[in-house]
Amino acid sequence: MIALILGAVALVVIIALLRLFAGADTKALVKSLRYFGAGALVLAAIGLAALDRVALASLAASMAWGLFTGGHVWPGRWPFPQRPAGPQRSDNTTSHVKTEWLDMELTLLDGKMTGRVLKGDFAGSLDSHSKATLGQLFPYLKVRDEASSRLLEAYLDRRFGADWRNAPEFAPPASSGMTRAEALAVLGLPQAASDDEIRAAHRRLIVQNHPDRGGSSYLAAKINEAKDVLLG
Repeated sequence: MIALILGAVALVVIIALLRLFAGADTKALVKSLRYFGAGALVLAAIGLAALDRVALASLAASMAWGLFTGGHVWPGRWPFPQRPAGPQRSDNTTSHVKTEWLDMELTLLDGKMTGRVLKGDFAGSLDSHSKATLGQLFPYLKVRDEASSRLLEAYLDRRFGADWRNAPEFAPPASSGMTRAEALAVLGLPQAASDDEIRAAHRRLIVQNHPDRGGSSYLAAKINEAKDVLLG
């Protein structure tokens, strides 16, 4: 009779435990089992130490510590602390491009582009420059480095939309009526000069005569105008 009663009690306990496990949160359940196992190993280590089984006691204690800390040296995931909740920046979420004049970064998730000018009068964050300043920066880079100017075009597309090219800030300076012959003379080119020769001569002369290097602002403007006349 007693055996029957004990069996019934055991069956009720087993059913209750099964229902408890079924409704428990998985993470909390695993954590509880880990701590329970660590406690059991601590008791085993104490018992083995009392029986002078030092080696087995040390092994049980180290296993208990491993369960308690989750396999780390110290609790709290040390020396690999748990990262704070929230989105984390990873290397595959951004694209980075660097040229002679620009350092740009594109966020792949939302397409936002940020960057900075690395040197010269416009050095600093592009976001800090006004539309008028960027209107000066664009032709400034177009003369010096084609790759940088194309990268800036992509930035302007994202910041102002495709219509920025028609904005007055980006309009080319008004022509003074320079003829093709006069433009060729300014650049020192023959009548049959190719587009590549025009660009090369313009780049060479603008670098030599730019105001940043002690040149004349008037002459630099004429050199730029000559290129615009010859290349349309």
